[in-house]
Amino acid sequence: MTEEDRMTADGARTDAAVPTARRRGVDVLGLIGVILAGLALLPSLAVFLIGLIPEMNAIWWLGILIIPALGIVGAVVAVLGVIGLILGIRARGRYALSIVAIVLAIVLIAPIALLYFGSAV
Repeated sequence: MTEEDRMTADGARTDAAVPTARRRGVDVLGLIGVILAGLALLPSLAVFLIGLIPEMNAIWWLGILIIPALGIVGAVVAVLGVIGLILGIRARGRYALSIVAIVLAIVLIAPIALLYFGSAV
């Protein structure tokens, strides 16, 4: 850097380094949670939509396998989302994907909650 480059418009010297903007990282835990939730929701959505077809009514037995899997994946996604949210807030970084993961975890856990806490009538 030459002497002319270090001079400002009023002739004062500037030796102070310009702080570089720190790039905030991606919310990795939230991203993993959203991907896991998406992978768990797609088969259950497919079973639900196929089950609406009158000739394919026998596919509902797959719900016996899918609903517990939704609960397990929902718990994992909820833990990932909460940890990602806490780390994102503490680091003053991005945490939007963690919030989306927590919402998707609630959607994954909702069918089990409806079965357990639903009316017995």
